[in-house]
Amino acid sequence: MAANKLTPERRSPKDKPRQTRAIKVRETLYSRIIKDKHHARFDRTIETTVPWITMKGQWLEQAGFAIHAPIKVRVMEGCLVLTVEDKPTT
Repeated sequence: MAANKLTPERRSPKDKPRQTRAIKVRETLYSRIIKDKHHARFDRTIETTVPWITMKGQWLEQAGFAIHAPIKVRVMEGCLVLTVEDKPTT
């Protein structure tokens, strides 16, 4: 009879199963001032609603997103891809 290999193997942190995180797109106000060249009293503030996403948690650092790390954002239809940028070598 063949030996049964049921002993759990140790996994490296890179081999951890990927987790799914649920976040929501929220809304915030974006204000901008439209200046009148000739009369400051006619300056206007326009507020528009824009989408806003917040992500925080230790899981970000575990995924390789350290504090102050530069991040590259690739935008596609229905998809955002966040990757940590490589530090430039000098």
